[in-house]
Amino acid sequence: MSIDRFILEKLGRNADEHTRTNLLRLFIIRIRRAEKMEAGKNRQYVS
Repeated sequence: MSIDRFILEKLGRNADEHTRTNLLRLFIIRIRRAEKMEAGKNRQYVS
């Protein structure tokens, strides 16, 4: 199971607000990192 799927699964199950907040923060960090990596790949092929 990928870490992203794991986070989403935990978000769906966990009712604790503090844990949900931390999981959301982690997921947002992962999304931003993936966007940066994708942007870097696109720059290499455009040149």
